[in-house]
Amino acid sequence: MAGEDVAQAFANSLEAYSLVVLTHGDRFLLLQRAAWKRFSPLRWTGLGGRIESHEFGDLRAAALRELREESGLGESDVSHFTLRRLLLHDRATTPLTLLAFFTGALPDALLPESPEGMLRWVHPDEFAGIDIIESAALVFPALIEDLRCDPRGGKRPRVGAAHYGPDGTIERVVWA
Repeated sequence: MAGEDVAQAFANSLEAYSLVVLTHGDRFLLLQRAAWKRFSPLRWTGLGGRIESHEFGDLRAAALRELREESGLGESDVSHFTLRRLLLHDRATTPLTLLAFFTGALPDALLPESPEGMLRWVHPDEFAGIDIIESAALVFPALIEDLRCDPRGGKRPRVGAAHYGPDGTIERVVWA
């Protein structure tokens, strides 16, 4: 199936989003979403956003587009830009959702402006003290382990599925 055909086939049944977590040393550049945001205002996550259906053939380019839009940073600013994890969410009331988690390293602890909220460098020890969006909170420990074991990102991305409880909240993530 050609790229355009795949995009059209999934256009109404799959929503996809990128999430980029940049590092400098042992800290992570996270975004506190603006108060005016409809989804998860004032909650913490990485940089990213919707992957358009025509971008399904190049998730990396989609993530770099979102990184540029949300921070002004481009591919030349980031080393070891790597797709690490793909997380599927299958809820009864919404389309199948794919989250593509990327990591990359910055040579300096830059703190760019973001139209999406406030950026801050956060050490993993601080994660418990901030309100991180559930899906990101469940994947961040895996990303930290990925970075520890494979800092340059040579391995294939891992695929996982989010499992939901009866109340609609994520209970756990299972990685294939």
